[in-house]
Amino acid sequence: MSKDDRPRGTIRLRPTADGAQAAGREPATGREQTAARERAAARDGRPRPSSSADIALTKAAPQARIAGRGVLQVNLNWSAATEADLDLGCLAAFTDGSGLAVQPLGNSFGSLTTWPYVELDQDDRTGASSDGETLRINLDRREHFRRLLFYVYVYEGAVDFRRLGATATVTAPSGGFRIALDDSPGGVNGCAIALAAPGPDGLTISREVRWYTATERDPVQQLMDRTYGFGFPWTWGTKD
Repeated sequence: MSKDDRPRGTIRLRPTADGAQAAGREPATGREQTAARERAAARDGRPRPSSSADIALTKAAPQARIAGRGVLQVNLNWSAATEADLDLGCLAAFTDGSGLAVQPLGNSFGSLTTWPYVELDQDDRTGASSDGETLRINLDRREHFRRLLFYVYVYEGAVDFRRLGATATVTAPSGGFRIALDDSPGGVNGCAIALAAPGPDGLTISREVRWYTATERDPVQQLMDRTYGFGFPWTWGTKD
């Protein structure tokens, strides 16, 4: 673990007793909405939103390079018609041996400008927000990262991932990528979306799209942790 005074604690989870599903909402349509979001992104230095020019990461071509510095953005949208509360999150492991989960559960929203250099913008509990939920990663601090796993899980509501037509978008100053979450089996309620690892000139993004089904004993985050070997301590929790 780190030798500095960063806060440490057990990561909180909520049991998924009803076996609900998770997914993402399709981006809002309309030229005016797109233009407004692009102007807002330009004003505060955020990467641009996803567009039709973004490259799809697929099973056949699962990897991409994010070059340079700046801000990496991972966005997830989902249909408000499903009345589902989906949570976007990131398991972050650092070169000093520390680590944490950035996610709405436990109010662990992180920070872009200070450790952990990963920040979640909001907790959209209904899918009504046109921007969904967005993780931002400070690439100027990428040398501190060992691995970043981006994931989504159902906190409440929803019936099936397959009904939601989810797409995750990854954008950075050097380009954008799309990851469709459209091949889920029935009964799943979590997905490991993508894994990022630093290199000499940026990050390598790998499409994962691994599906998980939580149980009362094993929530999806803990199952993902077990798969990828983060080794974090977990305990049950609820949102405020």
